[in-house]
Amino acid sequence: MLDVHILVSHDTRREWVAQCLDSVHEAADRAGYPVSICMVPGVPGHIGKARAVGYSLGLHPYVTFVDDDDYVLPEAFAQMADALRTGAAAICTPELTLQNGQLRPGHTRHHLIAYRRDVLIDHAQWSCCGDVAQLAAIAPADVIDLPSPQYVHRLYGTSKARALRRDNPAELERAHG
Repeated sequence: MLDVHILVSHDTRREWVAQCLDSVHEAADRAGYPVSICMVPGVPGHIGKARAVGYSLGLHPYVTFVDDDDYVLPEAFAQMADALRTGAAAICTPELTLQNGQLRPGHTRHHLIAYRRDVLIDHAQWSCCGDVAQLAAIAPADVIDLPSPQYVHRLYGTSKARALRRDNPAELERAHG
């Protein structure tokens, strides 16, 4: 029912990648439905090219991703089960942020969004803001917001993705439509 890809960058701390992989496998084991996991090499300076490869893999009707420097909680995919069965275009999981050892409420509609495969945009055209453009391409009425945070987004000063977004403000503006 769900394909999950993890873009793995060569410079992500190995212990973070290990935590990410362990968490995704545990959540997949607890999902109660088929979850396939694939690791995809990151493309330096272009998140969208690697994301396009990740989304092209697998056969399940829904796709999502987990960043290699983040992790999910054990019920992340199980929480999605009923919503996936509705056929909604996107199922969004709230997140927690982890910064300086502190967990805090994070954004909604930011990470761990399962998309119906048939609504995916061409991510290869977006160096850093394809995820923003993807959600903007879906009608709000076709999005389900889940209640419980199940994704932990790690905030730190050397994040390459954040640097890419800062360096490409026009792309972020275009992604928002």
